[in-house]
Amino acid sequence: MIKAVFFDVGNTICFFNYEFLKDFLVERYAIDVTTEELEATHKIIRKSVGPMLNQGLTHESLTTQAYKSWFRVLGVEEEKIDDVINAVKNHPFRHLFWARTEEGTKDVLIWLKEKGYKLGIISNAEGQIKRLISHIGFESMFDAIIDSYEVGFQKPDLRIFNYALKEIGVMASEAVHVGDLIESDIVGARAAGITPILVDSDGQYEDVDCIKIRNVQELKTLPIFA
Repeated sequence: MIKAVFFDVGNTICFFNYEFLKDFLVERYAIDVTTEELEATHKIIRKSVGPMLNQGLTHESLTTQAYKSWFRVLGVEEEKIDDVINAVKNHPFRHLFWARTEEGTKDVLIWLKEKGYKLGIISNAEGQIKRLISHIGFESMFDAIIDSYEVGFQKPDLRIFNYALKEIGVMASEAVHVGDLIESDIVGARAAGITPILVDSDGQYEDVDCIKIRNVQELKTLPIFA
């Protein structure tokens, strides 16, 4: 019997705020890009993030490499890239780069809470997750918010899943984990004995053997929550 639902954050609960990044790049570096260009190139780069996890990179190193690839695809001058990345990483409101949510997400969380499920966050991050969740007004939805930077280990490490299970007070067989990366969310959750649910927004993982949804709103349609 399922008693708890864990969520990844990036590209699951929250999404990149292209408008905020566009304004930042234009105002600070005179890099003229559109939100459409940012979104299109970001989708390309996202596909490389999972494989980078298999290289054993820390989340901070992975993020740096992803930004480098992204800005190169955008055509940012090579000599500017490191400076831009450092400015993003040291931005006083860094959480705002991911402060975009999809319509209906909070409704799903409320629906799950009303059905009696405990909810938690398990995110590979750099210490900004609690601030981000508070900013978007979702803080009251979650019984535990686990940020890899704070606990010292990251997905797919079993320890972060076990830590979350202990925090929320359920067994692995009583939990599901919803996330968008096979290498961290699906592999990690399954190894921990947690039922994985893959957010496959572009329908590119038809051959992956697990429960799949296009967005968290589709959780309401799954028999597992009937």
